[in-house]
Amino acid sequence: MIKLIFDATVVTNFFKMNSARSGIFFAAYNILNTLMERTDIDVYLYISPDKFVEAKKLKKIVYPNAKFVLDLNKHNFLTTMNLFFWEKHSKYFSHTFFRKFFAIGIVFSQKILCFLAKREFQMDVFQNADVFFSPAFEIPKIVRKNSNLLACALLYDATPFLFKGYNVGGFNAINKLLKSSRTGDFFFFDSNSAKNDFEKNFPNIFDNNSAVVHLAANKVFKINKNVQSQNEIKKKYNIPNGKKYIFSLCTLEPRKNLVRIAKTFVAFAQKNNLHDIVLVLGGGHWDDFKKIIEKEIEGFKSYSDLIIKAGYIDDDDLPILYSHAEWFVYTSQYEGFGLPPLEAMQCGCPVITSNNSSLPEVVGDAGIMIDWDSDEQHIEAYEKYYFNEKLRKENSQKGLERAKIFSWEKTVDKMVEVLKKRL
Repeated sequence: MIKLIFDATVVTNFFKMNSARSGIFFAAYNILNTLMERTDIDVYLYISPDKFVEAKKLKKIVYPNAKFVLDLNKHNFLTTMNLFFWEKHSKYFSHTFFRKFFAIGIVFSQKILCFLAKREFQMDVFQNADVFFSPAFEIPKIVRKNSNLLACALLYDATPFLFKGYNVGGFNAINKLLKSSRTGDFFFFDSNSAKNDFEKNFPNIFDNNSAVVHLAANKVFKINKNVQSQNEIKKKYNIPNGKKYIFSLCTLEPRKNLVRIAKTFVAFAQKNNLHDIVLVLGGGHWDDFKKIIEKEIEGFKSYSDLIIKAGYIDDDDLPILYSHAEWFVYTSQYEGFGLPPLEAMQCGCPVITSNNSSLPEVVGDAGIMIDWDSDEQHIEAYEKYYFNEKLRKENSQKGLERAKIFSWEKTVDKMVEVLKKRL
């Protein structure tokens, strides 16, 4: 049996109903859960000491039976203070002076907890474990002190190195991880495309110390054509009754191409004089996006009712939104994998994606693939789906079949197979 320490620090975002629950969070969360279901892997959870409070909450609510390498039964007084005092009493700190006091209090108590927590690692677990796996961050120093551990990391995309000038945090994190890597470390990538991009930028990554493990969509993503559910979701996200909608889900990063998606949708509706369909946008910062798109689309106010701000979408609502959409559009400039198109396909929703990076690995021939930077191809793709119900149904079925190729069990099977060969 392999004794594996899993860095679950990013999984503490479980309680944050915002953009912190990104694709990386869901990948880490699903891989962890799948690993814990196996009988040939003994899993221990590592969480960075500065997330001591969140770790206690995670153990209490999500993983009550899990084994942690931090002794989470210690320092209950300070933990209680953080959880109940700082969180429950924040409303009383409205004045600027008290807000500063509030912020200093949080930082100070977290620093104390972090310092104390570092002393509560169960060192025998590190000394006797076989593998340390990080799904998001660099390998901690405590792992480096135990040379017996095979250190592994999962890398998602090379965005910070391909698109200079933004996502500085991502650049620093990945750069730090890879430059601090040691001989014997192993790297997993979520697509062949991502692996190739990293190999071009880092000479310490090659075939002998890396492997591709495609990600997957959660099993909750399945067809839900319930009319009552559709009506409730439409009301919740302000989608007009009696109107069809297309769906897009992404952040406002420039590479996500959201401005072009919206601009070309308006052009498509104008060209064909359509009033029965809207574009629903999930995620992103609406106020910032609105300012950008008003500059891009002449007379935008006259067409603003065609674009519906949905904002953050609750997990339980996503399968319903995918299932009832006419199609899903995700024409990113670059993706390491691209979970949303796979989620949409698994719900039977036809997809439009760009034809670059990892997206062909995910979508294959199950959707319409276009150049990310072509307005004309966007409009043509919208028209193909809108005016051709047969094509929508064909690609819906193709997507369902294509999605069966991917599962978290297959992802973890491949990872464990690789680890067993390395140990």
